[in-house]
Amino acid sequence: MIRTHIKWNDFELNLFTLAFKPAFEKEFKERHFTRSLRQVRVAMLLSIAFFGIFGVLDAWIVPEVKHQLWVIRYAIFCPYVLAMFLFSFHSAFKPRMQLCIASIVALAGFGIVAMIMLAPYQSNNSYYTGLILVFIFGYTFFKLDFIYAASTGILIVIAYEIAAIWWANTPLPILINNNFFFLAGNLIGMFACYSIELSTRKEFIQARLLEFEKQKVHKANLELEHKVEERTGQLLRANKVLKQEIAERNRAEENVRESEAKYRSILESMQEGYYEFDITGNLKFFNDAFAAIVGYRRDELKDIHYRQFTASQARAKVFRAFNNVYVSHKPSKDFEWRIIRKDGAKRHLEASVSLVTSSEGLPNGFKGVVRDVTDRNLAEESLKNAYSELKRTQSQLVQSGKLASIGELAAGVAHELNQPLMIIRGHAQLTQRNIAKGQIGIEAISKQLEPIERNTKRMMRIIDHLRTFSRQSKAEYHALDINTVIDDSFLMIGEQLRLRNITVEKHLEDGLPQIEGETNQLEQVFLNLITNARDAITEKASEERGEDAPADVIAITTRRLESDQRYVEILFRDTGGGIKENDQGNIFDPFYTTKEVGKGTGLGLSISYGIITDHGGKIEIAETDSEGTTFRVVLPIAGSQTKNPPVEVENTRRIA
Repeated sequence: MIRTHIKWNDFELNLFTLAFKPAFEKEFKERHFTRSLRQVRVAMLLSIAFFGIFGVLDAWIVPEVKHQLWVIRYAIFCPYVLAMFLFSFHSAFKPRMQLCIASIVALAGFGIVAMIMLAPYQSNNSYYTGLILVFIFGYTFFKLDFIYAASTGILIVIAYEIAAIWWANTPLPILINNNFFFLAGNLIGMFACYSIELSTRKEFIQARLLEFEKQKVHKANLELEHKVEERTGQLLRANKVLKQEIAERNRAEENVRESEAKYRSILESMQEGYYEFDITGNLKFFNDAFAAIVGYRRDELKDIHYRQFTASQARAKVFRAFNNVYVSHKPSKDFEWRIIRKDGAKRHLEASVSLVTSSEGLPNGFKGVVRDVTDRNLAEESLKNAYSELKRTQSQLVQSGKLASIGELAAGVAHELNQPLMIIRGHAQLTQRNIAKGQIGIEAISKQLEPIERNTKRMMRIIDHLRTFSRQSKAEYHALDINTVIDDSFLMIGEQLRLRNITVEKHLEDGLPQIEGETNQLEQVFLNLITNARDAITEKASEERGEDAPADVIAITTRRLESDQRYVEILFRDTGGGIKENDQGNIFDPFYTTKEVGKGTGLGLSISYGIITDHGGKIEIAETDSEGTTFRVVLPIAGSQTKNPPVEVENTRRIA
């Protein structure tokens, strides 16, 4: 029976394919690649050298076809092998090494077969030797696996047979002679390759078996050492236990004394009151802080029931807290305990309680900590009152800012109302005269009444807007169009800007998403910014006005923030004189103003800052220099669920 496999312990080698089981095959391939890579590279360089040097023989032996042969040598084979040599330094070469080497051997064989066919008869005899060299390189130097080497050798022989029979029509005696040498050389090479690989794999197996034996010996040594150490340790531990039992008895007594002293020291140094009640609620143990909190002497508190110093309205609540701990065996933290001290003072305590159990796990009492939080509660109440007063004062400041803005806008509002009144009066007088003279019909009267109705509606809109703006009411946020709010903000100040020859440029982006806000508050912010821009332009104009002075402009731009689509950005730019550097850090502080005495309260920008912050937005100086100032307001769109304004997005700040 023919043997197909060889076994050594866990190793099993297939004698036909010369392959191990997958796990060991992978390990062998890794080792074989590492050991043979350098030799493979040297073989590549040698094959380039030999194949290239023999080109001299082409010019000597067969000069008439040397160019065709040089194409095979120098244009095909040598560049290909050089490329494979360079590729061998790449990590992708490792899994493809056998295939790449086989391709080199095959290319060399096919090339020499082609040379044999191209060389003239008799001159081609020297090229047969080249095939023998290819077999030698392929089966030995290149470290090809037997399967790859045998397959490549057979392919070369087949290529020769095809070329010799169908292409060159080689005489039969020469063909038989050549086949004898080629087949013999191929078989010898296959046997050599098989023997080399079998020897290499056996060497690998012996090395691995030696490693296994070393590991077994090492493991046995470790086990023996472990047993010796374990037995020695047992003897040492037994001796140590005897010594420790005596020492532990002495230490236990000392530890009990130290623990009692430490426990008492900790309890007495605590600022919180510590207590222990029995299961019925009688006080069994406490520290000095507890006695100080409840206002009794230590001798008066011994065995006293907790109900004696607990306020009557709080006794049921304290009982429930203790009972819940008794039933659930879970601690209760920070429940309120109102007491009445011996001197009659009422105090609020914050208490915790947990269950005390016996060694058998049965409940036999309660323990816990109390702290007096009366002063803290009073302070919190004072803070709440102060906060309420602060909010009320803030509301008054906002309302004062509105009234101040209305006072400044009075002249503009009067002019806004005076113009439609004049139109109404003129059309009314004209209609009255025409009616008295009987020179007008019903259709003409109706046409003359249209301007009266249109201007009346305009006046009503201005008055309603002024009344709504001045009203003090609770802020109610709702979705609104920021462009509409800006347009409405100019109703009461637009005429003032026209009278001062200030051009208003609006660049309001269409289709902006709505924001969540309060209309009156945002109008107040925009009026404050427009008023400040107007005053800055007026002040600069009074100092620098000349024939070549540029036009006075207030530009308002709205757009959706490109860097954060959850926000809308509003820019207010004026052509005033800018804000001085030493004023920029305080511009939003309450009562800080750069205007002359009597011309500003210093509340406009401060109130605006508070309103924008309450809206979850941001207001800042985006740019200021001698050519003007740009204020930047960022507000979140409705439904964006954001609370904090974006940090320094699209920062255009330039302070001159």
